[in-house]
Amino acid sequence: MNLTVVIIAILLWVFYKKGSNGLPTWLVKALGVFLVIMLLRNLNEAYHFIFDESDAWWPLVKENAARFNQQLRDLIQTMMKGS
Repeated sequence: MNLTVVIIAILLWVFYKKGSNGLPTWLVKALGVFLVIMLLRNLNEAYHFIFDESDAWWPLVKENAARFNQQLRDLIQTMMKGS
């Protein structure tokens, strides 16, 4: 199964790089249908994956957002002072 996914990914990459207009529209539609079918077949696992990963990443995202906001406030205060 994993080898099949790797081979498909390599073929898509080759189509994308060697094609003049990117991927053919029929291939994009077929890939979209395939992904929807796989999502529906593995809905329970996808649900658990999404929520487990979001729980694991949330503290990091929250910390970086707070740091970004503080630095943005400091930048605006510095710009308002003029130097």
